[in-house]
Amino acid sequence: MKWLSSARKETQRFLISQRYHLHGGSRNRFLHASNPIRLSKLDKLSSFTLYSCHYCSTSTVLNHTESSYRLPNANTKIENAIKKDVNLELISRENIKPSSPTPHHLRTFKFSIIDQFMYDVYTPLILFLPNTNQASVTDVTQRSKHLKQALSETLTRFYPLAGKIKDDLQIECNDEGIVYTEARVNQTLEEFLAQPDDERVRGLTPRTPCTAETSVGNYVLGIQVNIFKCGGIGLSTSVSHKIFDGQTFYLFMKAWAAAARGSPETISPSFVASQIFPNNPRLEYSVPTKLLTTKVLSTKRFVFNSTALALLKAQPVANARSAHPPTRTEATTAVVWKAAAKAASKVRPFGPQSPHALISVVNLRNKASPPLPKASIGNLLDAAGAMCFPAGQLDLPMLMGELRESIAKINSEHIESMKGEKGHETFNEILRGLNHLTDVTVEGDCMFASSLLNSRIYDLDFGWGKPIWFYIMNPGLCRFMYLNETLKGGGVEAIVTLSPEEMEIFERDSEVLSYTTVNPSPLRFVQ
Repeated sequence: MKWLSSARKETQRFLISQRYHLHGGSRNRFLHASNPIRLSKLDKLSSFTLYSCHYCSTSTVLNHTESSYRLPNANTKIENAIKKDVNLELISRENIKPSSPTPHHLRTFKFSIIDQFMYDVYTPLILFLPNTNQASVTDVTQRSKHLKQALSETLTRFYPLAGKIKDDLQIECNDEGIVYTEARVNQTLEEFLAQPDDERVRGLTPRTPCTAETSVGNYVLGIQVNIFKCGGIGLSTSVSHKIFDGQTFYLFMKAWAAAARGSPETISPSFVASQIFPNNPRLEYSVPTKLLTTKVLSTKRFVFNSTALALLKAQPVANARSAHPPTRTEATTAVVWKAAAKAASKVRPFGPQSPHALISVVNLRNKASPPLPKASIGNLLDAAGAMCFPAGQLDLPMLMGELRESIAKINSEHIESMKGEKGHETFNEILRGLNHLTDVTVEGDCMFASSLLNSRIYDLDFGWGKPIWFYIMNPGLCRFMYLNETLKGGGVEAIVTLSPEEMEIFERDSEVLSYTTVNPSPLRFVQ
């Protein structure tokens, strides 16, 4: 985020405009439109302890009557939609613990400084796995038991994930385990994926921990196994951003999948992040809460096929330092950013010097010299910032050039300045600049972008076939885009979150529609 220092001169002139207003009422907790649901009433139910195979758990089993309490705090409209369209019945909830106890000397896991100031939110993600061998639902239930055993074994190596988050500096590795819920869906997987929108998919996510909760004193992650009538599975997770970035999620899921299918490969995490980037209890600044929201959001998917990508990648990049064609990330991000900036300028007044910022999440592992271990867990991320001015001329080559130049500044020299205790001032400068930027933009007009392209998520195999769709949900940022790959065809799926007013304009943007299809069924990429 070296860009923030140089951007200060730019933002000084933004202050001239009288149209800048702080976004009031922001809180550090996000409540999604669906008012994420909890299982608080289930805590009053009796429980019993299971000791089976190599895992132990505390299980709450729900009968038909008790399961009717599964949505006590949900928004009525969304609750009814979930009941009508998904017809979800929760069967059990358990705490899956590591198969072996964590040694005493490992009972405290220190966060890195990046983990320390990371937003305290839970990110929901889900994999949809088909019943490729037409196993009976009874057999699929046995698969869930097998998943629990493999998970227990995996948690022994990923022991911080089985603890409780004590505060912004550490996890108490007490082996309390993770919340594991099993649910039945009265639909086939094909029926569900025919028209899956963000709200319906959120109906399959763990009720706790959820995006509305703080992670302090809470679990690191929750898992929900949704079993469809056909035997297909929606494997849903809710992960704390205090330790999970995209690479950490993939590594954990890869290790769990390998254990589930009985692979001889043992995947173990590396815990070097806190040594390289030690935390700082006296950190002066934090990430601005204005980038989080409690307002209703609108999320939709926009899929670029291979033909559209070829057209975009044939365009030049307005960048003097690098002339190579645009990458898939640069091309698709530029299209979304341009349309989002235009939509914002139609909803709110933008003067000639009014900025719209794009903050791209950058993985530090391969950019460091020498590279950080690929198996490093934690938030090994930085943010690259670029700005455009919607009242002026916006063209894709220019936006792709701004994006490329901003990411190029996250280089090995910059990463070196972040290391050790000497890096504490670098992080204070980063956070100071980010807060300054959000102070001078209307409604916090900063859009986050994160790419999971080339993540190999679709290669995960738990022993009965690879996923046919992977979906990630916004944990509560005002404006966000996630880039995923399509299963086949070389396409890119952009999951875009904006305000409802901005989305209404965005989804009708002629340039967006010339390159994308809105909310297509993932089933079209299965064949």
